[in-house]
Amino acid sequence: MNPARWSLRLRVFLFFALIALGAAAAIVGVLVHLGRTLAPESTAPLVLAGLVSIGVTTGLCAFVWLKFDEHVAKPLVAIAADVRAAVHARVPQKPPAIEKGRYLGILAPAVAEFTQALEEARREVDAAVAAATADAERERRNLEIVLRDLRQGVVICTLAHKVTLYNRRALEILGAAGEIGLDRPLTEVLSGRVLAHTLERLEDRFRTGRHNIHRDGLTTTLVGATRAEHARIVGRMSLMLDPDGARPTGYVLAFEDVTNELAAGVWRDRLLQDGIRDMRERVAALALAGDLLARGETPDADDIALTRALLRREPAELGDRLDRLEEAASDLVSGAWPMATTHSPTLFQLVRVRRSEGRDLAFEAVGAPAWLRCDSASITALVEHLANRIAVHAGTHAFRMEALAENGRVRLLVSWSGEAPAPSTVETWLAERLEDGAGAVTGHDVLARHRTDLWCVPDPDQPGRARLELPLAAAREEDLPIAKAPTPLAERAEFYDFGLLGTLAPTPLDDRPLRALTFVVFDTETTGLDPRRDALCSIAGVRIVNNRLISGELFDVLVDPGRPIPAGASRVHGITDAMVAGAEPPGAVLARFRAFASEAVLVAHNAAFDLAILRGGGEGAGVTFDAPVLDTVLLGAHVFGTSESLTLDALAERFGIVIPPEARHTALGDARATAKVLLGLIPLLEADGVRTLRDALAVSDKQARLRRRMAAQG
Repeated sequence: MNPARWSLRLRVFLFFALIALGAAAAIVGVLVHLGRTLAPESTAPLVLAGLVSIGVTTGLCAFVWLKFDEHVAKPLVAIAADVRAAVHARVPQKPPAIEKGRYLGILAPAVAEFTQALEEARREVDAAVAAATADAERERRNLEIVLRDLRQGVVICTLAHKVTLYNRRALEILGAAGEIGLDRPLTEVLSGRVLAHTLERLEDRFRTGRHNIHRDGLTTTLVGATRAEHARIVGRMSLMLDPDGARPTGYVLAFEDVTNELAAGVWRDRLLQDGIRDMRERVAALALAGDLLARGETPDADDIALTRALLRREPAELGDRLDRLEEAASDLVSGAWPMATTHSPTLFQLVRVRRSEGRDLAFEAVGAPAWLRCDSASITALVEHLANRIAVHAGTHAFRMEALAENGRVRLLVSWSGEAPAPSTVETWLAERLEDGAGAVTGHDVLARHRTDLWCVPDPDQPGRARLELPLAAAREEDLPIAKAPTPLAERAEFYDFGLLGTLAPTPLDDRPLRALTFVVFDTETTGLDPRRDALCSIAGVRIVNNRLISGELFDVLVDPGRPIPAGASRVHGITDAMVAGAEPPGAVLARFRAFASEAVLVAHNAAFDLAILRGGGEGAGVTFDAPVLDTVLLGAHVFGTSESLTLDALAERFGIVIPPEARHTALGDARATAKVLLGLIPLLEADGVRTLRDALAVSDKQARLRRRMAAQG
């Protein structure tokens, strides 16, 4: 046992014990000396007096020790813990230190003054740092906005394929294939073989120096699929180097979802191949008919019948096949032009404000709005161009615009008072080049891109008026902004952590510093407090990556416990039978939670109970949890001592953590509070020499043994 690690209270106890032993030894020595000099009949009273003296001395030492321990040693330990928390955990201290040390004279007030001065100094430093980094913070926010809203998915990874950055689009594309988050392997959602192959190509190009003369430098194309082939992607991978350019540190992957495009391309390829094969057969049949006619001899009845049948059937079949090929060709042309979902009121407003020729045209929008899919820029240019021509032709400046949705199409109607122009006139207008920003295109080009046509006719519903009709494709349901809720990313304020790029070589988990570990801090709510009989009804978890709580990467699920929830349990956590009706069973939820917590260290408050619930709920479904587990109760006991209150509320108060009343005793609220407590404990553990996971597990095991021993002793 190392004396240097003895606690203050143990040292004080040993000090008083030594005094008691010394006093007892002195009394015994005096008695021995007196026994040798006095008469034998005086020995018995002398021994009795000695024993009484030893008892009184020992009792007095014990009494003084208890008072000293209560009023000096324990307050000193508590104040030391507060000071350590103030120094290492950066926790604001409150006056309780004075109350704890009311028998310590000026020490407690001095500590209070010290912590207050420390907080003031920190506030000044923090203010200076905040002012100095304001510009960098603005630039960072701008970068976040750009990355978040890019239509391309962007992911930055370490060489071990651990994610250090991702944007909203990456989450939308890859989220269906599995969990994506900071410090999680990208290989969980994308094909690991493709990633490894592409990265090896770039690393080999860098090692051999070919990137200096290669056209693409340290960038190359990547074509791959998500796990289980939920989506296919095409993108570019770029190797990242350290500031000196001496070695790779990771890579950037920018990609797009081309699932629909590839499916459409496969369909068109098959149509073209089938069409070519079919036309060859038709041409061969017609060639046979021509051969029969060119023989120069009188054909028999069978040849005549065959020739007539071929000449009747094959041209029609060939024409039908050519029509289908023409349709496919139109698809290729229109598909190559970017189309977007557009709301008809927006389109009408764009027409209204365009004014390319300076005429004061008035456009009135009528009817219900509709969603359509088109190139709004070219359609706006076309409609406004024709309105200018009609204004001159019909002598009018007032138009009405309406969008009618019917049979998967949206008809744009532009009407005016007057006559409809002749078709030949409309054709002339369509052949003219459009003005302003639409490119060197005509109205015919715009119609071809949209695979449609337009015409001007008298308005059948309003005599004396004419209208232009332009059918366009209706927006697909899956493209409507109101058709589905966006990916819930509002809380994902942290979607990058470049500090993860600094870990180049893998380290055994037990030897990793606590600050470098990825934790999943979780909590459960159950039907009761006996893990052998009660069942899970809610589980939540949050992730800590690189010593930072990732607020948006969370797991929060209600569970059907398969039994009624007692009223007493519902009063505690607020979960009722109605809330879990139709929820997933424990096995299915725990399988998802295990995926969420993969490659992470599990943390809980009173972890033994929660872990027993996890193992009991996953046992029937074959879901096991074998990750290392830390308990904030045991870690708190090591830092603050077993005599201090170690409840979640007490630890949260010690670290200045406010748990909203509505979040207390909910799985997510308690998990977040426990995560913040863990972040407060880590610097205190480091100050006490507990720096790695191995160290934390060792002190936790020691505290667990101590608690078991104390429980056994009653």
